This record gives sequence, C-alpha cells and structure tokens, in this order.
Amino acid sequence: MTRTLPAPTTGQPGGAAPVGGPVAAASAARDGSPGGPAPIERAPRAALAAALAAVFIGALDLTVIATILPQIILDLGINTADVDRYIWVVNGYLIAYVVAIPIVGRLSDLVGRPVAFQLSLAVFLLGSVWCAYADGLGSLIVGRAVQGAGGGALLPVTMALVGDLLPRARRTAAIGLVGAIDTLGWVLGPIWGAVLVGLVSTSDPWRWVFWVNVPLGLAAAVAIALTTRGLPRVTVTSRTGLRRLDVLGTLLLAATLVPLNLALSSGGELGGALEQGTRALGGTENPLAGFVWPLLGGAIAAGAGFLLRERRASVPVLPLSLFRRRRFGAALTANFLVGAALIVAMVDVPLVVALLVASDRVSAISALMLAPFTLLMAVLSFLGGVLTGRLGERGTAAMGLVLVAVGYAAIWLGLGDDRYPWMIPGLILSGAGFGMVIAPLGATVLDAVPAGERGIAAGLTIVFRLLGMTIGISGLTAAGVNRLQALTGRLDPVVQAAGESTADFFIRQQRFVEDFAIPLSIQVVRETFLAAAVLALVALIPVRLLRDDGGDEI
Repeated sequence: MTRTLPAPTTGQPGGAAPVGGPVAAASAARDGSPGGPAPIERAPRAALAAALAAVFIGALDLTVIATILPQIILDLGINTADVDRYIWVVNGYLIAYVVAIPIVGRLSDLVGRPVAFQLSLAVFLLGSVWCAYADGLGSLIVGRAVQGAGGGALLPVTMALVGDLLPRARRTAAIGLVGAIDTLGWVLGPIWGAVLVGLVSTSDPWRWVFWVNVPLGLAAAVAIALTTRGLPRVTVTSRTGLRRLDVLGTLLLAATLVPLNLALSSGGELGGALEQGTRALGGTENPLAGFVWPLLGGAIAAGAGFLLRERRASVPVLPLSLFRRRRFGAALTANFLVGAALIVAMVDVPLVVALLVASDRVSAISALMLAPFTLLMAVLSFLGGVLTGRLGERGTAAMGLVLVAVGYAAIWLGLGDDRYPWMIPGLILSGAGFGMVIAPLGATVLDAVPAGERGIAAGLTIVFRLLGMTIGISGLTAAGVNRLQALTGRLDPVVQAAGESTADFFIRQQRFVEDFAIPLSIQVVRETFLAAAVLALVALIPVRLLRDDGGDEI
C-alpha cells in the first residue's frame, strides 16, 4: 500500500490535544502534555469536517427511534403487547451498524475512502427512504437494517480517512473526536426525533424523521466530493486488498449476532402457555418461540467458528492478541456492560410515557424526560476527560458507575402508576454517571495498546458498547416478557362474551388495561431498571483491573 501524507507537524510525538474529544482529552490531561501539534491543514480539515457531519447523522438515527417508536406502533397498527417483535426496529439497526464497521473499513482500502463514503451514504439514504415508506413492522425492520448498515459503514471510513490525511502526532486526537461525534449523535438522537415530530403537523409525522435524512445525506455527499478532490489517495492492489478483507470473519460475526439476538428476544415465552401471560394482555405468539434452542445452538457454533477464524486471519476483524492486555480487555468488558445498562433508559423511558400519557403527547414528553439524561451524558463525556486527569481512570469510571446504579435504583423506587415525572432525578444521576464513564474507558483502551493499533482499538471501543446495547436490549426484553408472563399467568384473556355488545366489551377491555395491564407493565419496567443497576455494579469488577499509572499489563 502506498500512502502520501501531509508534511508532519511539529510537537511532541503522540501529544494528542484535548480538543480531540473526551477520550483524547482524558489521555492528554493525564499525560500533562503542554501544547500539541500544529493545526491541521485546511484541505484535510474540511474533508474531515464533512466526514464527521455524516457520522453524526448516522449516529443520530441509531437512537432517534426511541421517542417516536410508540407513535409508529400506533400508526402502523402494531400490537403493543408484542414488544419482543417490535424491539427489532431498534435491534435491526444496531446489529447492522456493528457488522458494517469491520467489513467496510477493509473494503475502503479497495475502492478508496471517497468512493466508500459515497456508497455508505447511498445505503443509508436507501434505508431512510425505505423506512419513510414502511407500511408494516416487517418492512420497517428491513429498512432500519439497511439504514444501520450504511450508518455504521460511515464510522470506519472516517477513521481510515484520519489515518490517510493526518500525521501520526494528530491521529489519536482525531480518532478520539470521531468517537466523540459518534457518541454525541446517538446521545442526542431521542431529542432529535421528538423535535422533528413536534415540528411537523402532517399525518404520520414520524416519517419525516427519515425523510429529513435525504437532504442532509445529499449535502454530506456533495461536501465529501468537493473536499476530497486533490487530497492524497490511498491505493491498494486488488489482490492485497482482497487478502486483507476478512469477509469470512465478518460473515461469521453476523451469523453469531443475528441468531443470538433472535433467540434472546424470543426467549421470554419459554415455559408459558399460549393462553397465559402476554396473551392475556392481547399479545400474539412469537413465531420463533419454538426455535430458541436451535437459534442459540447456531449462534454458539458460529461464534466458535468466528473465534477460530480470528486466530488465523492475517488482518482479523477482532484482533484477539489485544485481549492479552489486561487493561484493554477490562475496559472493553466494562464498556459492554455500560452499553447493556445504557439502552434500558433509551427504550424504557418512552415505553413508560406511552403507557401513561395521551398518544399525541408521547414524543414530546419522552424527549423532555430524556433531555436531562442525554444532555448530561454529552456534557460529562467531555468533562470526564478533565476528571480523569485528576482522579485517574479507575476512580472516575467507578464514580460514574456508582452514579448510574444509584440513579437507576432511584427510578425503581420513584416510578409508579401515575408518577412518571419521579423518574427525572434518577435520569439526571444516571445520565451524569454514564457521561463520566465514557472518557476513562476510551482513554484506557487507547493507552493499553501500541501506537500502531490505536485505530482498531478506538473502533472496538464503539463496537463493544454497541454490542452491549444490542445483546442487552434483547436479553432484558426477554426477561421482561418472561416476568410479565409470570405476573399475568393467572389472568383470563379478555375475550368478548356471548351476547355482549361491542361497546360493553370495549369498556370492559379498557378497565382491564387500566386495572391490570398498565400497573403490571410498569412493575416490569421498574424491575428492568433495577436489573440494569446491577449490571452497572457488575461493571465495577473489570474497572478494578484498570490501573492509573499507564502500565502495560499483558
């Protein structure tokens, strides 16, 4: 591979400036590096700005669905009791996002960064239009998966572009900025969705959340085309590129994640009879409920094949050798658990609001509820770098995780049938806690690996958090459905009696919902937050393995 880079800037080697996002800020604050490399040249800076804008758009749509999903369920006539089905509107995007990250990064070596970027944007826009036209749950899930593949592909291409355009002394800070922009996007996604829905007065306003991606994506495509003209190109021979492209490893990763999440999300009905549990609330049988064990077996087999492949691949999707470094493995394990706990608030807060608030106010109230959570997470993710410089990585991460656990426990205690505003204090605490965790874990990952591996390490930081979100939401959804099965197991299904008028049946059905369905659903949500608090405390175990002296433990 031949590469032409701009002339190196002056400054201390590896001296990443704090402007590179929370991860780079944590590293620079701890190292106490004075000053830093000279400013980036104008042309690369413009190209990276355009790329970061595209990454931000893709990251927004990762969680934009949170506050608008209740309205989508209502408009598309989806059964509200079939939570294990419509959760795939979230999961489809997450899985495609994760799988696209490793393969498109390698693919960009073959076709070049600008072309890979344009292709990724095209896939993202295709998925957005598909979602905007969706007329049912199945088509919406497919559209979200296509959208996720394009959105996830933007991330590794941008990281590769950093390596192409910037001298070594600037790369770590820039990679930290890419991660920070990606994080900021999915943190602000729920508010973005609610704001757009609130501004549109047409029927099915949620469709405009996807339509607005078209002009934004086209603007990003034009900006990329204009700013990358005349910049240094990376050329790789087809034979070399194909050898580096670990297609088999990526396919095995997808073959592990998809059946695993299908099995987890379908497993809530294990042990339940057809007429019990969520059936009493009007739910329908999950078509995959009888295939949970074969799906799990397939996922285990594919996972074993993936690990074997990664041990032999010359350029693996997941470099297993890095996990011999204790701090690296500990930080990624903690990041996985953080993702699993984090997704609970993103999904369950709008669910609670949908249960207790009139349908026309769900998006707005959900956004107001999540605003302190997401905004504090964004602010503290940057300030966390400063705190890490003073308290160390282990101390800052531990403090954040304790705040998450306390906040989620407060939600468990305060949430009641009509007391959804009592969730706000817990959301404030947990949002601040999550923000404090992001920087020290990211900085630990970058510091635990050699300089030449920091690009893949930064990518894995994001991948493992997303994996935690994906597997966490599937597992906790299944546990919630199973718990609801147990709580409602003795309830008789609501069916129209012989001779009962339709009006009388609807009145009785509404009373059943108010007396049983909503209180029991709220109880399950409260218990889910408590389970997520436990996950945050479990994450303290790998955090204890982080050392603050920058030592390289292998």
